[in-house]
Amino acid sequence: MLELLVLAVMEGALLAAVILLREPKLLIPAVIIGLPIEYFGTQTLSSLGESGAGGAIRALLNPGKAAMLATIGVAAFRARHHPRALFPDSMVLLPVAGLLALIILGLFWSDSTKAPNSVLILPVYVAFLFAAPSLIEDRRDVERIAGAFLLVACGLGAIAIAQRVGGVFNWRDILIGSDGYTYRSNATFADPNHLARYFAIALSLAAGLVLATGPRRQTVYLALPALVLGFGGTIMTASRSGWLSLAFCTAFVALTAPIARSTKLRLFGSAGTAVAIGLVFLLSQGGANADRIRTLTDGVQVLGSREFLIRAGVQMWKDNPFVGVGSGNFQHALVVSYLHLIPSWAQTTLSHTSVVSILAELGIVGAAMFAFVAFRAGLAMARAYFVTRVAYERLIIGWLAAGMMGIILQSQSEGRLLDDPFLWLLLAIFVAVETGAAFGERAPAAPGESPVRDAPAGAAVLPARPAPARQPGPVAHAALEGPGA
Repeated sequence: MLELLVLAVMEGALLAAVILLREPKLLIPAVIIGLPIEYFGTQTLSSLGESGAGGAIRALLNPGKAAMLATIGVAAFRARHHPRALFPDSMVLLPVAGLLALIILGLFWSDSTKAPNSVLILPVYVAFLFAAPSLIEDRRDVERIAGAFLLVACGLGAIAIAQRVGGVFNWRDILIGSDGYTYRSNATFADPNHLARYFAIALSLAAGLVLATGPRRQTVYLALPALVLGFGGTIMTASRSGWLSLAFCTAFVALTAPIARSTKLRLFGSAGTAVAIGLVFLLSQGGANADRIRTLTDGVQVLGSREFLIRAGVQMWKDNPFVGVGSGNFQHALVVSYLHLIPSWAQTTLSHTSVVSILAELGIVGAAMFAFVAFRAGLAMARAYFVTRVAYERLIIGWLAAGMMGIILQSQSEGRLLDDPFLWLLLAIFVAVETGAAFGERAPAAPGESPVRDAPAGAAVLPARPAPARQPGPVAHAALEGPGA
């Protein structure tokens, strides 16, 4: 009860600060700061459950999700005289709305009598996707968002290291000795794999800022500490999928960052050498992390208990090929109709492979709809990246693409895709960038001005491209700032 009181005070103080400062844009950083706090929702799982009214209350025990609801309410109030502001001209919103409609329809052919909270929360995420871009109006807002990601990465990294090294805040008994040696750090997340997923997103951003913006206050005081603490925290999670996701996201951001090609080649060469040396060192030292690395060579066995879950999900899809067993019905169908496929040693019945989950629950129709959403999002990101002449904007678009692809890839072994709030947060930031809200209109370069602004010395100069025609929105956007903004 004391924990819930502390959480209520924290959320109340956060919302009071937003009101007193009269700056609703701070709600987006509040979402970022609050989403990793899964402690209270995890601790009340047995008492409040995963569905129904109790599940809804448990979801709101996460401060980030409460801030999402506040964002929706504030955005709707601000747009009460011009509701068109809540419908950005984005390529991804209509496909996402179609996918949500299909998921809601899927509840009607599900055998489960109660829809899980992972499905019930989706309308909130989609509403946030529509509302949040109206609170991301200029580059300062984007820099606040980047700063929040980095600040949280520093805090989570420090907690993760303290958990593993000092035995501090080891609040999940299931993680004690789970690797045969010690506690797998999870910080305030329920799952160490999801903590590692956050580090992959935040550290790739930190690396991109260091490479593309140079020695600014945000890189010196936030990005560099985040790289040090976050990398240490990633190791402490002992998450194989998290390590791979970090490598992928960082490499993708470096590849798309607005820096010289020769610099990229040197970076990849140096990074490859450093990774090789680090692997040799870890393997020679032995211990839990070395064992986790060795299992990466075990092929399908690395999936562990997920292997039988994949077989069960494929069987569900074969039995219901077109529309699946219904939204959120994987676990219920597994323990009721496919119990014979669960080994006696199995301790989990939740799907850990998002592609299999979509096929099993929504069939070919749902898989095709999700593929259409992914295609439209990818196309929109590619168009936005190649259209812009602004170095900082290219950096952010590349990071957002890396983060979303990292979530999709890691969800193939750790689950949590459509119900991952960070996926919707990154997509909302991209919609703000895509529609021009986050950086203002892209005006042509003045005579004699470099086609790339805000690029550090020695960075590659991007070719100038004609600015796309854009309809002015109802909210006046701030002008793009010059170098060193």
